Amino acid sequence: MSIYELAVQQMEAKDIDNHCSDLYLRKNEISTRLVNEYEFKQNVTTFKDQIDHDIWYEIPFQYPKYYEEI
Repeated sequence: MSIYELAVQQMEAKDIDNHCSDLYLRKNEISTRLVNEYEFKQNVTTFKDQIDHDIWYEIPFQYPKYYEEI
């Protein structure tokens, strides 16, 4: 199962977002566990949201709906 599918199953929708093909997960206990178990965790970065100042994980190329739309 992909990290996106696991996030959808285990996280609230408000804590999942994307930009193009990159998956964004709001940093919390669940997302941290998912990232730590992710095969390519060395590619995951974080950023601070400029609106609410929360920390998010940015996971490259893991938002599958992007590929369905193109």
